Amino acid sequence: MASVLDILLIFVLIMIIVYYARKVSKLNKQIVDLKTKAQEMGQQTFNQWVQQYSQQLRQQMEEAIKKEYDAKLEQWKQQNEDTIRKDAIQRSINTLLGRIGEEFAPLLIAERYNVNPKDFRHLGTPVDYIAFKGLSDDQNIDPEIIFFEIKSGKSTSLTERERKVRDAIKNLKVRYEVISLHDIISEVQRKLNEEINNK
Repeated sequence: MASVLDILLIFVLIMIIVYYARKVSKLNKQIVDLKTKAQEMGQQTFNQWVQQYSQQLRQQMEEAIKKEYDAKLEQWKQQNEDTIRKDAIQRSINTLLGRIGEEFAPLLIAERYNVNPKDFRHLGTPVDYIAFKGLSDDQNIDPEIIFFEIKSGKSTSLTERERKVRDAIKNLKVRYEVISLHDIISEVQRKLNEEINNK
C-alpha cells in the first residue's frame, strides 16, 4: 500500500502542478493582453504615421500642382500679353468711338434727315436725341419732332424702356403741357397754410 508519505507527495505534486498551471494560465492571459495592446499600439502608430505622411504628401502635391499651374498661367500671360493688350485697346477704342459717335450723331445724321444740327437736343435716356426739324429755319413750315435712339454697335435692338417710348410715340400717346410755376407754388403755399392753421 501506498504510504502516507507517497500520498502526501502526490498531493503536494498535484498542488504544485495546479499552482503552476494557474500561473501559466495567468501568464498566457497576460501575453494575450500584451499582444492585443501591442497590436493596438502598432495599429495606432501606423494610422498616425499614415495620416501624417498623407498630409505631407497632400501638401507636397498641392504645392507642386500650384507651382505648375502658376508657371503655366505666367507662361500663358507672357504668350498672350500682346493679344490681351490689343484686345483691351480695341475695346477702349470701340467704346470711345461709340461715345464720340453718339455725341456727334447730330452732325452725322442731320443731312440724312434734313434737320438743322441746331435743332437737336440731347437727352441721353430713355432716348438719345429729340430733333425739332424746321424750328430754327426761317422757312414757314410746320416743325416736325423726331426722336432718335443712337446705337453705336451693329445691333439695333432696343431695350424694354426704349421700346415703351417708341410704342408710346407710335400710338400717339404724346402731349404738350404748359405749366404755370406760379400756380403750383401758390397751391403749395395754400396747403401749407391750411396745415399750419389746423394745428
